[in-house]
Amino acid sequence: MAILDTSMTSVYSDDEKDMTFSLSSKQSTSSTASSSISSPSEMQSEWHDRKWIVNESHLMRLFSNCHKCGVAINEKKVTKLGSQIKVEWTCLNDHHDKWASSPDARGMGQNNLLIPAAILFTGTTFTEIHEWARLLNLQLPKKTQYYSVQSNYLFPVIHQAYKEHQEKLIQRIMQVQAEGKPVELCGDARSDSPGHNCKYSTYSFQLLSSNEIIHFELLQVTEASSSVAMESEGFRRGLNELLYKEGLDIDLIATDRSPSIRKIMREEFQQIHHEFDPWHVAKGIKKKLVPLSNKKDNRDLQGWIRSIINHFWFSCAACGGSTEQLTQRWTSLLHHVCGEHEWEEDGEKKRCFHAPLSLDDQLRKRWLQPNSQVFKGLQAIVMDKRLLKDLQQLTHFKHTGALEVFHNAMLKYLPKRLHFAYGTMDARTKLAIMDNNFNVGREQAVTAQGIVG
Repeated sequence: MAILDTSMTSVYSDDEKDMTFSLSSKQSTSSTASSSISSPSEMQSEWHDRKWIVNESHLMRLFSNCHKCGVAINEKKVTKLGSQIKVEWTCLNDHHDKWASSPDARGMGQNNLLIPAAILFTGTTFTEIHEWARLLNLQLPKKTQYYSVQSNYLFPVIHQAYKEHQEKLIQRIMQVQAEGKPVELCGDARSDSPGHNCKYSTYSFQLLSSNEIIHFELLQVTEASSSVAMESEGFRRGLNELLYKEGLDIDLIATDRSPSIRKIMREEFQQIHHEFDPWHVAKGIKKKLVPLSNKKDNRDLQGWIRSIINHFWFSCAACGGSTEQLTQRWTSLLHHVCGEHEWEEDGEKKRCFHAPLSLDDQLRKRWLQPNSQVFKGLQAIVMDKRLLKDLQQLTHFKHTGALEVFHNAMLKYLPKRLHFAYGTMDARTKLAIMDNNFNVGREQAVTAQGIVG
């Protein structure tokens, strides 16, 4: 047994699998404190019990006279243990009693357990809360206490809750799979810091039908050849876990156009249909269009960039799963930007899919000239051989938009400006996943007038 801090009476460092973190019970905060550890069956009500910030000088006024006979107290011992304060007294009539600001749990003041839990479970950090409390001179557990409680009690609870949640989720997917419905996923990596020199990479797999995160892989840079290589390694590990350990039969997975992931899919997972995320492809197209339009003689293209990207999304969404339809819709913009809305191709008459333009619309548009340098530059981008080849992996219109939303929500638990140890990264990622999964599909709040708030 090791005592982790002088203000914690018994936090056991070997208590690695204590899953019974919950809160006590039948004592009120004004009752006499018991030194015994509350049983799990009793640990509930104090979490909901309201708590107040009280000045110490005002609190001590309550211990001027004996609570039994009313005479003056002549001996008083005050003990301060993190956020908990204990008072023992003896009055002139030799009455003895004691009081604690919170009951004990796990051999410590219960609030010394609740405060680290509230900090971790809400995604904030000890440093932020400590600075706020210091301005108020509000007493909190020390930094060593916080990390001891986090490691010995909170992390095991998070791991157990996540394990149970994931098992139920996998079972539900297996039932869907048994009914003959396809299992379709998307995947993407998130680095722990901006740029390419990250220490950790988290690769997440999301179920496209419900936007729930079903699995993640957390890698350190030492587990791969470089920071960039962590994404493909996390993808490989995660897919192997889902296929061979969990037993899922995955029909489709959507990712970005990472060359390393394309190679893995081509060589190791040929049975799974690999789709590309349209957002990443559209982003790549825009990165080529912007510098082209910034050239002096190509400024007319600037007004077309947004329309071209929208047309790409429309082409992917409306192709009906046909590569030929997608290619025809996408390349038709080369006629549209020149003001040509009906044309002949391979002996067939073709036309744009939009409604006929009015004369005012046609006069307002800055049409490109077919023989101009800007048109030739646009044509090279649209007809790029690699892009046209990749269109066959865009026909199902499966994108990672909801996964990007999840990655943004992860910033609540894992802000990129802060560094976390591996164990903390793992636990906070699991918190973010459970937060996401328990809230997908929730209706947005509305006011009494029915307006979205």
